[in-house]
Amino acid sequence: MVALKELARLDAERRPPAWLRPLLATAFFEECPEHRGTGRATTRSATACNLFCTCCDVGRALCSACVATGHPGHRVVQVRKSSYHTVVKVADVAALLDMSQVQTYMINGDRVVFLNPRPVSGQGKPAAARCRVCERGLQDVDCCFCSIGCKLDGMEGDFDVSFSVPPRSDSESEETSESDDDAFRPTKFRNLGTLSGSGQSAARGKLSGEEGAGTSGKPPAAPATGPSSGQRRRRKSAPVRSPFF
Repeated sequence: MVALKELARLDAERRPPAWLRPLLATAFFEECPEHRGTGRATTRSATACNLFCTCCDVGRALCSACVATGHPGHRVVQVRKSSYHTVVKVADVAALLDMSQVQTYMINGDRVVFLNPRPVSGQGKPAAARCRVCERGLQDVDCCFCSIGCKLDGMEGDFDVSFSVPPRSDSESEETSESDDDAFRPTKFRNLGTLSGSGQSAARGKLSGEEGAGTSGKPPAAPATGPSSGQRRRRKSAPVRSPFF
């Protein structure tokens, strides 16, 4: 009986969070129905819904205006697009989901994973490994799935597959707490806070130092001048040749 309870506990811990399946089923990059053409967001790209709140059951993707007004402090995942398919940065979801065994790809210098499997034409290209669910070729031999969706489908009955993030030590938690907070904020919101806190203090200190240098009471240094007219070397006259005898 004890073994069965322990097995049930481990199975519950490895299960994905409740918001993962809605994330995979959500349609992204559609125009926001609530902020269409409002304020400065007058283009379709400005109101495109590419954000997903993991704390609320909204039922749809969100735009930046939705997150700024109705989801302060929530864990928000930013979804991106690559080759007409949705992806997320590994750094953005590393604190929420264990991305081991999922094939990652380098796009614009960042490691990303696909949310859902992509269609495979024919038998696919030759590869070192293949996805356990959709048979897509994989670049890395250590990987077993091509996307988060395939890992979610492939974990049924396999206790070696888990979405649970391994616990961190106390020192690692202190070092990464600030980076995790940034990871749950979309990039456009992170850029707005670059001068908060110590950044504003440094900027104010630099500004006050510049003002103090200009009003310290010391006379400004005199510009360097050339030699006076009296000290200038006189121009030599024309040479005179000695007479011949």
